[in-house]
Amino acid sequence: MTHHLILDGYNIIGALQRYSPRVTGGFDESRELLINDALKAAGWTGRRIILVFDATRSPDPGRSELRAGGAVRLMYSARGESADDVIERLVRNLGTSATVCSGDFALQRAALAGGAARSVPREFGDLLDELPVVTSNPNTPFRARVADRLSPEVLHDLERIRREAEGRQ
Repeated sequence: MTHHLILDGYNIIGALQRYSPRVTGGFDESRELLINDALKAAGWTGRRIILVFDATRSPDPGRSELRAGGAVRLMYSARGESADDVIERLVRNLGTSATVCSGDFALQRAALAGGAARSVPREFGDLLDELPVVTSNPNTPFRARVADRLSPEVLHDLERIRREAEGRQ
């Protein structure tokens, strides 16, 4: 079963400092940064991400767009509809295969009532902080290395063991 992470776009922009329009230069820039981060998170975690924005600040109300071969779906609410309405409809359709990420308590309760899990924007920020730095530059090829996940102490001990083993041969 495919698991979906539904992000409440402008709620996350308002909740995390990294997306503050003061930091990025404006709401358009904040939205683009969040979209790029969603693409990185989808690529790294393998989860489908649905990013929902309110129509009041969107460039094209009611639009839905797939990115990265469908790994990320951008959705803009229609006129007269809120992002919360769109997210609640998605939860009704996806049920237990969804997690809603929003700081809006009422939306979190609606998600739980619909069988979905919930998370807060800070958890999405934590996920981004855990992504390898290499994902921030698409021109750098990714090479998974065990050494990247080990502490300096463990690396030191392993190197010492390797040198001892080489000395015995």
